[in-house]
Amino acid sequence: ENENVTVGKACFLISNVTTGPEALQRIISTLANKNDEIQNFIDTLNHTLKGVQENSSNILSELDEEFDSLYSILDEVKESMINCIKQEQARKSQELQSQISQCNNALENSEELLEFATRSLDIKEPEEFSKYVCVYHRVTMASAFRLSLKPKVSDNMTHLMVDFSQERQMLQTLKFLPVPKAPEIDPVECLVADNSVTVAWRMLEEDNKIDHFILEHRKTNFDGLPRVKDERCWEIIDNIKGTEYTLSGLKFDSKYMNFRVRACNKAVAGEYSDPVTLETKALNFNLDNSSSHLNLKVEDTCVEWDPTGGKGQESKMKGKENKEFLIHFEAVPSDIFLFIYMTFTFYLLP
Repeated sequence: ENENVTVGKACFLISNVTTGPEALQRIISTLANKNDEIQNFIDTLNHTLKGVQENSSNILSELDEEFDSLYSILDEVKESMINCIKQEQARKSQELQSQISQCNNALENSEELLEFATRSLDIKEPEEFSKYVCVYHRVTMASAFRLSLKPKVSDNMTHLMVDFSQERQMLQTLKFLPVPKAPEIDPVECLVADNSVTVAWRMLEEDNKIDHFILEHRKTNFDGLPRVKDERCWEIIDNIKGTEYTLSGLKFDSKYMNFRVRACNKAVAGEYSDPVTLETKALNFNLDNSSSHLNLKVEDTCVEWDPTGGKGQESKMKGKENKEFLIHFEAVPSDIFLFIYMTFTFYLLP
């Protein structure tokens, strides 16, 4: 019930407001402009959404490539270490196999000598035993006595063990690159001159890792937020070391210019600043009536000849007494205006 009373009061107040065609036209124009801004904002959001999808896809691909590169390096290192272990295994196995073979040969020879020497001990006759004198020499020269019973290699393989705890910690600290914060363009410090624009910005947080800035600009005929559709491409000025830049030699063939800037470190560029729109119309001049010639009627940017402006001035115009002329100075560059004004004043001097 209270809400109905409030709405009724509001309707009563609105109905009692004298609108009129002019007021209605203004509110219609305001609403149309607002709708245009909303549509531009929707276009901006759609453009940003598309950029998020495309950039995310690109970043994911780059991330896969980086990890694939890490995997490839790890696979190469693993393969190299496996080869080292296998080579060491083969070397030690070969040494041990060689020793085993030597021992088996020595053992076989020793068994033959033992059998032969044992038979010689069973001989009782001295004459017959003398025939086996060489047995002593053969036994003393047995290869078993020259054989080393110490392994040439050990079974220890600890010299090829690994500890990747530090590397694991390093891998666990993997993170995204530190991205610089977005700068802020200061419109108060920006200056629009005849044919140049000076853009100034600042960092909201100090960052000593910033290497340079990238300034982008484009011309537009729309005030407010930059338009996504029907706009010119951004022009890029790279490798700016300071926080101020002056674009000179411009041709102001549009009403406004959009500007945005981003900070870069050695690895990556940061977010763009909020765009700023500056008006770039040519300078307007207002003429001073109090200091003008007596026969000149000056109103802002309009100069009109007035033959009744002063006494005795008609004879000095060389027959131009009855001729009236009108000159408008609107959006005239300063150098051309000064030339015209000085020439015109000189012409009227006595």
